Parts: sequence; structure tokens; C-alpha cells
Amino acid sequence: MVFAALSAHLHAQLNSIPFQFAYVFVSITSFLIAFRIWKFTIRPLLHPDEPRELPYWIPYFGHTFAYVSSGHDVIMQAKKYLNNTREPFALQLKDRKMYFVLHPDDSTAVYRNTTTMSFMKVVEQLQRTFRISEKTMQTAWTVPKSKEEDRVQTIAGVSNPGLKSLGDLSMDFWKAQVAGKEYGALEAKFSRMIADELAKEVALGPTEDGVFKLLPLMQRVFLTAGMRTFFGEKLLEMDPDFVAKFIAFDGESWKLWFKWPLSKKMFANKRRVEESLEKWLEVPRRERGDLSYLVDMVEKTQVAIGTRVDDLARIMHLLIFVINTNTYKAAYWAVAHLLTNPTIRHDIQIEVSLARQLLASTGLTDSYLTHLRNETPHLTAILYESLRYYSASSSIRATTGPVLIGTCIIPAKSVVFIPFRPLHYDAEVFGSDVDTFNPDRFFNDKKLSSSQNFKPFSGGSSYCPGRVLAKMEVAAFVAELVGRYEVEVLGEGVPGTDEKTPTKGILMPVGGQDVRFRILGRKE
Repeated sequence: MVFAALSAHLHAQLNSIPFQFAYVFVSITSFLIAFRIWKFTIRPLLHPDEPRELPYWIPYFGHTFAYVSSGHDVIMQAKKYLNNTREPFALQLKDRKMYFVLHPDDSTAVYRNTTTMSFMKVVEQLQRTFRISEKTMQTAWTVPKSKEEDRVQTIAGVSNPGLKSLGDLSMDFWKAQVAGKEYGALEAKFSRMIADELAKEVALGPTEDGVFKLLPLMQRVFLTAGMRTFFGEKLLEMDPDFVAKFIAFDGESWKLWFKWPLSKKMFANKRRVEESLEKWLEVPRRERGDLSYLVDMVEKTQVAIGTRVDDLARIMHLLIFVINTNTYKAAYWAVAHLLTNPTIRHDIQIEVSLARQLLASTGLTDSYLTHLRNETPHLTAILYESLRYYSASSSIRATTGPVLIGTCIIPAKSVVFIPFRPLHYDAEVFGSDVDTFNPDRFFNDKKLSSSQNFKPFSGGSSYCPGRVLAKMEVAAFVAELVGRYEVEVLGEGVPGTDEKTPTKGILMPVGGQDVRFRILGRKE
């Protein structure tokens, strides 16, 4: 009886809808049902070797909006859909399909594959996304046929015995700077700059109530120190607001990577950074003589191949982004937990106090830096745990041919992601308290940082060459903050994570939440 009444009610409601609207509704519904049956039932039977795809209802857009809102949740949804098998799968995002690898063995296979998996193709796409012109891209990625044809050698005077494209050769510049013969001087200078910038912040004092907020303080210290270390003094002398301009862009940079509509403000912020860089590049080189090896090599080789100044400014902006965007964020979480956890703070203060005994009256010493780098296991553990707990990064590869991963074949010209977060939250590897921030897991098990599941610095050809420098930046800041100053934390607890703003790096704290503290004086 109830069912009959309900049926009559629905029939009456349908009869009240104008015919043309009912026709459109039925047509769209029929199309979507047919699309879903074909796409996710029939087609997989015809192509059993292809990775399965997480079903969706709206063609073209697929999971775009859900992924931008919380990529991790969508990945976990796909993992559940596949009965937690951790087999490769696909997601439809806007106008493209992306493939995801979750199993540690599969990720290792991806890292080892340098024949049909390319990281340099990803770098090329990153440069295009940053709006570097096609003319510059084509010139930079063209392989010279002879030494005489290679303008990097004939004009810039830079050795290129392997006749690599400038795009490939630039990776050698990176490695020499942050992991090779140029590293030592860079590490010492960066550490001095961090100490100098923190001292300036303390001398100037906070802007209100004598209270510092940790996030903006660390942004200013790390970014200003980084700019002075890599780009010298002239850029910030010309534009004292440069760091603030970069922070404004960095906060919305996700819109660039996700090709987000209505991004006028983000592009305006990006342009302001590049306008400052253009003006700086137009200053004669003799007035910008304190450049790092990396910036010096990038500039003179790009000039040698005829890169326009606006494109060179974009290249320098991308360089700044890669150097700066994630380190201070990972450091922030390590310091936030350190300051708000008395036990962790006590252990790390002992480590940095021992290091500071090696300081000379004239400043940093090699023995001090060596101690910070190699003899601070509690500090290393809290950084590793911050990278495990807060990373939303992925390793990315582009396929240049069909690739067999596990039992699935990923087509050529596809993009493959290895998201770190599912690996980092594997309870079988990291313990039953995987959802808890616990640095002791890395302190008690030194082998854990070498696990297949722990890849905060990526792997294979994309293994971050700057990982040692990043660790040293964090150690240098902590050694100054808690080793030199008396710090009083106000309130309790660590801020929550902002899960709503998309990111391809380290998660940020919820807006408005921060660690607040006072500097009571100097210990030394």
C-alpha cells in the first residue's frame, strides 16, 4: 500500500515535468549510464592488460575536482576500489589520464627504468607550464652535433664533452652545486646567511605584543638566506620586497600546476617576481659578481644560446621555486614539533649545544658544520618524520613507450605518478602508530630511512641532489634558534594541516594557526 502510494506520487511528479525537460533528463541519464557501462565494464574486458580506472560519471572532467580538493583521498578511494591490491591504476583528470603506482616493488621498477621512463620529459613539461617559450625550449633541448656547433662551449666557454643538450647539461650544474665540488662553500655560506637573517629578525623584533609567529619568520629567514646564497646581494638591494613577492606567488602556485581557471591573481604575482628578475638581469654582470656557481652557469649558458631576457627571468624564477618552495615547509613542521614537545626539544638542544662548542669566535667552522650534518640523530629523526608525515609529493615519470609494471601495461606518452603519502602511511613498515607524529621511529631504526617506502627525496634519476643541503638548512636554523636564544612557547600544540588547499609538495598549516613564541634573550 505504501509502495503504491509512493509510485503514484512519483508518477504525478514526473507528469508535472514538461515533456522537453523530461526528454533531456532521460537522454542525459541514458548517455551517462551507457558511458559508465562501456567505460568501466565492457572496455576493461577488451583490454585486460591496461591498469584499471577508478569509475566516474562525468566524461572529460573525471575526478578533477575531487583530486584537486584532496588527491590523497581520491588515491585512497582507488586503493579501496582495487581491494587494497596496490596494483597500478588510472585516474581521469580534466583532459588527460594519469597513472599511479603504489606498490614499493613497482615504484622501484619505475625508478630503475631509464629506457622507457623519462624524468627529463617531466622537466620539459614543468618548464612549459612555467611559460618558458617554445623557441627557448627547442633551442635548449636540441642536442648539438659537434663541438663547433655547441654554443655552450664556443660562446660560454663551458665544457660539454658529452655534447649534451643544455637542458640535460643544466642537471650537471645542479649536481655540481649541491652534491659535488661546489657544495662545501655553498653549505657554509647558506648556514651563515641563516644565522644572519635570524639575528636580524630577533633584533627587529616581532610586530605585535613581543610575539613571533613561526611560519612567517621561517619563510623570511629561509627564503632571504636562500636568495643571498644563490643570487648574491644585488637582487634584494634592488627589490627589498622580492621575498614577499615570491611568497605571494608560492601560496597560489598550485593553480599553475593544476592549470586552474580564474587564476588572474596568481599570474599577476608570478609576473611581479619575473619583472624584478628582468631588471636584475639587465644590470651588468660585474655588478652581480657574487652569484653561486649554479646561477652563474645557468645565466651564461642561456645567454650563449640566445635566450631572451624575459625567458631567462622565467628560468631563474623556476630555479628559485625549486630551491625554496619545500625546504622551509618541511623545516617548519620539524621546528613546530620541537618547540611544543619538551622531550624532543631537550634531546635536540643537547645535540646542538655540543655542536655550538665547536664554533670559533670568528663564526662557523668546518667541524661545527660536520657535527651538525653527522652527529645530530634526534634532529635528523624529526626532519625525517616531518617529511614522512606531512609530504604530499610524488615522483613523476613520462613513458616514451609501453611499460610493463607488475601485470599491467601503461601506454606510451603517459604520465606516471608515485605518490609518497600512501607509502609513508604503510603500517606494516612504519608501525601501528603510523597516524601519529613520532620521530623515535627513525631514531630507533636507522634503516627505516632507507626503506623502499620512504622516498621524500624521490628516487632514481630524480633523486633530489639537494637533499643534503636541505637537511643542513634545517640543522643550521634549529642550532641558531634553540642553541643561541632562550625561547618561550605560548600556548600548546602543533597547528593542523590544511587539507583543502591543493599542493604537490609539503602540506601547510591551517590558515590562522601557528606556533607563537617569544625570544627572552641570548644564551651566548
